[in-house]
Amino acid sequence: MNSHQWCILVHIFLILCGRLAQASTESTVSASPTNWEPLSSTTPAPGVTESPPVPTDVGTAGAAATTALTVSEAPIVVTEAPSATTVQPVLTQGGCLCDLTPDFCDIGCCCDTVDCGIANLSTVFTECPQKPISGVCIEKWLIFKANVDSSLVTVTDSLFCVQPEDIAPQSLPALSQYPALGDSYHFSPPGPTSTSHSRDFYRVDDVIQTFFSSSSVRGLLRQPSPGAAATFCINHNPAKFLRSVSLSCTRMLTPLSCTTDPNLNARSYFSDLSLIKIPISETAQVSDFLIPVTPLSDWPAPSQQNNSCVNVVKKVEFVIGYTGRGEISYATVNVVLANVHPNQLLLQTHSLQFQLATPNSTPGAPSPAVGLRAGSPVIGRFVEAVSQLTTLGISQSGECSSDPSTRAAILFTHNTITGCTFRSPSSDCSELRSHIYGILQEITTPDAIAMNSGSQPDWTRVITQECPVSFQETCESGCTLPYSLSVQVLWARQGPLDLPQSYILGAKYLFQCRSFKCPIAPPLALTTEVTFVDTTVYPEPPRGLPQPYWKFPFDFFTRGTAELDGHTVINSSEAGKVTWSLMLFTVMLLTGLEFFTGWMD
Repeated sequence: MNSHQWCILVHIFLILCGRLAQASTESTVSASPTNWEPLSSTTPAPGVTESPPVPTDVGTAGAAATTALTVSEAPIVVTEAPSATTVQPVLTQGGCLCDLTPDFCDIGCCCDTVDCGIANLSTVFTECPQKPISGVCIEKWLIFKANVDSSLVTVTDSLFCVQPEDIAPQSLPALSQYPALGDSYHFSPPGPTSTSHSRDFYRVDDVIQTFFSSSSVRGLLRQPSPGAAATFCINHNPAKFLRSVSLSCTRMLTPLSCTTDPNLNARSYFSDLSLIKIPISETAQVSDFLIPVTPLSDWPAPSQQNNSCVNVVKKVEFVIGYTGRGEISYATVNVVLANVHPNQLLLQTHSLQFQLATPNSTPGAPSPAVGLRAGSPVIGRFVEAVSQLTTLGISQSGECSSDPSTRAAILFTHNTITGCTFRSPSSDCSELRSHIYGILQEITTPDAIAMNSGSQPDWTRVITQECPVSFQETCESGCTLPYSLSVQVLWARQGPLDLPQSYILGAKYLFQCRSFKCPIAPPLALTTEVTFVDTTVYPEPPRGLPQPYWKFPFDFFTRGTAELDGHTVINSSEAGKVTWSLMLFTVMLLTGLEFFTGWMD
């Protein structure tokens, strides 16, 4: 083969390699889906807008998850200093009418954001109106990017909201959204709280209604709590149903307030106070729904003795009982007193605890039958008497005892084996047999056994297999005597799988007998064996579910979907191109071999 033939061969080989490279490039297999990198942006602080409105891209996890709604959600209080890219809005002191104390956070003043150091005081003061967020809102975690103007976007702790351009705010909110001068309780106490309920039970976080019988005044149960800017006690915190909390706050104690401040007197926390059993309207009669608050003791009033204030309230603990229907059933209060020197701060603790009230069973009323618990005694019926089933008694020396106090009770699901030694000088087969039966089964075997527990349980029968008796047996020929008792109890679980109930289905007393010559001089070992057999039939697991090792079928040229080492072919037509390229390569290779063979010949 000369150099010209080698050049032609190399040229054909390069053409084939280029064709194969082009075919493999067109049938590119994607190893993994495109990773969309989310736009990492810090959520602005409440009440803060980003300085430059930057349009960005939008991509949501699904258009079906978008829902148009109007929400009013209080953002998280931010205490850190704002970053360089944010601007903290500052209201002028002339626009905040309830800011009465300079450089001090006025309690209940919703616009005193400068002194309180909190951008949105609606998260601290319950009387502050919350700014409504209108527009199209979806869950915050669904958003990857946004290609809308940032001035139209409102981001809360859990929502991402976009406002239409036609209703977007163009200026600061009107001053009417802030509380007026007369609305602050700095000047007048708040009016009576009005509550409207359309249900006859309390729900979680419902306020608890109260009633003072002497003045016929209705109100809400309140729990003193520390203020927003200081730890001094504020008496306007409403207690919430099923919210057991303990709060601590301080009160200023002076020689004058020792005897005049009702917050230091124990009787002010329960005197003439009753809770309303269920939430009712203001026009309904409360006489049938009153639950009096019961003090656990009689505490003296505070007084001054030896330059000290004695019997002041240190701790108040309310315990409220409730039923499963959401009704209040009882209420108690306990107060801890202390002796404190005047002109100092007193730390008070106010706790509220809710307890589920257990219904009082009526004396003489039958208790319902329920399933047996593991370890509970098994009950048997002997003619008309009902008592526990027991095993044989053992004395301290290991010999069998006929004393009933030494017998051990048979406990549900507890398998036991008990043994003792027996000897008797008697030469009467009938007397020996009766004596051994009394040791093994006490008086007699039960006629029935309780299937469940309760004052009126269900009963199931007991099968007894005793030793055969022959009237012609003698001590010389041998007496047929029982030496072992086997108690077999069949039980099963019934009901739902998450809360099954255990029931006894039946029991069997089997005596094992053997011939013994009397008198019985060597000790005879007597045993009792108790066995509980679980016969529960559990439901079969569901069938026909796909297994993780199942695979798709293979093809001749292409492998099944998701079977190409974790890769997926994008288009089946590209797989066909690979197949035709392989076939073309085979044909050209064969043709080239024939050409070179003829050329060389």
